[in-house]
Amino acid sequence: MADKIVLFGKITLYPYSVLMVLGVTVCFLLFMLLTFKRHKQAADENLFVLSVFVISLGIALPASMLVDSLFKMAETGTFVFGDATFYGGAMTALAVFSLLMQIKRTRKVSVYYRLCDLAPCIPAGHFFGRIGCFLGGCCFGCPTDSVFGVVFPENSLPYNYYGGFVIVHPTQLYEAAYLAAIFVFLFLFVKKDGFPLYLILYGAGRTFIEFFRNDDRGGVGLPLSPAQLISIILIIIGSVILAVRYNRRTPTEK
Repeated sequence: MADKIVLFGKITLYPYSVLMVLGVTVCFLLFMLLTFKRHKQAADENLFVLSVFVISLGIALPASMLVDSLFKMAETGTFVFGDATFYGGAMTALAVFSLLMQIKRTRKVSVYYRLCDLAPCIPAGHFFGRIGCFLGGCCFGCPTDSVFGVVFPENSLPYNYYGGFVIVHPTQLYEAAYLAAIFVFLFLFVKKDGFPLYLILYGAGRTFIEFFRNDDRGGVGLPLSPAQLISIILIIIGSVILAVRYNRRTPTEK
């Protein structure tokens, strides 16, 4: 666990930032691969889709910071712009992507299937982000006597939060492992309806993992954390989408 690495005595690298960039890169490259593999008949449209995705990613970072600041302001009354939250960036990117896709009125591939192409790419990129969180010490868990517990180094976020060395749940690694499982499932076994399945699977897992986290995530005035509230909403949305699509299928497709 290291919050920074100095190369050649001059270059300072922050593992969290490096892995965040790596995660975004993996997400984009995987999306590009699936886009051209699944929709060879729409090569010109595919380039437009990738351009829209890049724009969405560019908007996602400031949005993730803004949402995190709003959640913390709701709890403390003070607006501080700096930290980021995955849900703020991801939901904004998906919304912007879907809206910008409407620019192209005539589409060979529906926006829904483009989102399904994107579904396995999100957990793949998010996986590297959570590894970065672990190395940076953020998103840490509550104290535990579990064999899986870890101790973060001096002056790390958990160390400063608890006022010393405390064994805590490595919630970042829990989520990274779960994200890897979601990616494998969606990438290898799901050809249709990957998007609502992602919403349900990730929402359910994130709701559970949140019970083991203990970092400052802001509040929404409810017993639930902001992430749990959003997760439940995503589970409902994903379930409704699946139900509607299932009811629209013919008896043979069912």
